[in-house]
Amino acid sequence: MSNRTKLIISILVVAGISLLAYANIKYQRKETVSVRTQTVVRRDLVARVSASGKIETTRKVDVSASISGKVIHLPMREGDMVKEGTLLFRIDPTPTQTLVTQFQAGIRSAKTNIAVAEANQQQAKIEYERQKTLFDRNVIAEDLVQRARSAYEVEIARTNGTKEEIVRLEAQLKNAVHDLTKVNVHADISGVVTKLNIHEGENAFVGTFNNPGTVLMTISDLNHMEAWVEVDETDVVNLRVGQPAEIIVDAYPDTVFHGVIDRIGNSPITETGSNQQAVNFEVVILLTDTIPNVRPGLSCVADIITGTRRNVLSIPIQALTVREPEDEKKNADGADDPSTRRRNRAHEGIFVIEEDRAFFRHVTTGLTGERHFEILSGLEENSDIIIGPFETLRTIKDSTLVEKNEGEKR
Repeated sequence: MSNRTKLIISILVVAGISLLAYANIKYQRKETVSVRTQTVVRRDLVARVSASGKIETTRKVDVSASISGKVIHLPMREGDMVKEGTLLFRIDPTPTQTLVTQFQAGIRSAKTNIAVAEANQQQAKIEYERQKTLFDRNVIAEDLVQRARSAYEVEIARTNGTKEEIVRLEAQLKNAVHDLTKVNVHADISGVVTKLNIHEGENAFVGTFNNPGTVLMTISDLNHMEAWVEVDETDVVNLRVGQPAEIIVDAYPDTVFHGVIDRIGNSPITETGSNQQAVNFEVVILLTDTIPNVRPGLSCVADIITGTRRNVLSIPIQALTVREPEDEKKNADGADDPSTRRRNRAHEGIFVIEEDRAFFRHVTTGLTGERHFEILSGLEENSDIIIGPFETLRTIKDSTLVEKNEGEKR
């Protein structure tokens, strides 16, 4: 074979190899998927539950009238500071004082009637004894003795009835005197008048079992405040009494106030006439910081800290995906093996990049932070993982060639 022929064959072989290499590169580029990546690092995680609600006082007293009547004196105004025992308002005492006077007069009259009854009783006793003596001497008939005896017993009963009437009147007098002490209404606690629903000259009414009385004013102790927030049913199971919370009041958007969970509702909040399907529970957070110029009813948002982790492996939330296992095994009869079905349930994992290919790795997650999951097992530090795009994570296959677009290590 001549040198020229050898040269031509060599050129053709090189050209063929080059063509095959080019075709292979073009094919691989066609099959390569562009992804965003991030390196697995350690970080501190904080799990939070957010909820909105209102600021309320830990202690308040709704003041109502204990007796009905016209308010004739009202020195209080909304926003006034009061001390325990301070006179809040006075109800016209005239009707109650009139009852006291009537019962006192009734008692005096009843006592006079007792004296008359006792005198009649003594006279009836003397007459009965005289008739009995005459009967013993066979001077009169027996029926005259019986009539004298009956008259004597009637006078005894009348005397006893008058005495019981005095007991009844004294009990009514005692109740009327007690009602007279209720015309002056005093503060049960020290605090601020945060609500005033009555004016001087208006009538106050006592409530009944089915119709509660009107709240005339509310006194609140503003030294200790609470945040009453509504937490969704999916989050309330993670809450415990004593967990810390950060509260932002709408009136102070740049200030964070601190508190701890004091109470967690056991029954869901029900709203009359509401058709909403959401189920919320009331959670009360005791504030440990003082809110300047606080007012009950201020709107707030609370971030309750349900857990913290320090220096743990973590991945972005968007990196976690779900895959169905491919090995759907069956038992000898051709039916699904229950134990196999349990093993083959969809499980969570991430895609790790090794030698420019994506491989699915099952992971066990722990605490959920604001933007990251804690990794308990299945992943090593400094591994490159795929974090997006979302559609790629949803559809990418195991061993797919990928082109990395590295994200930030954060």
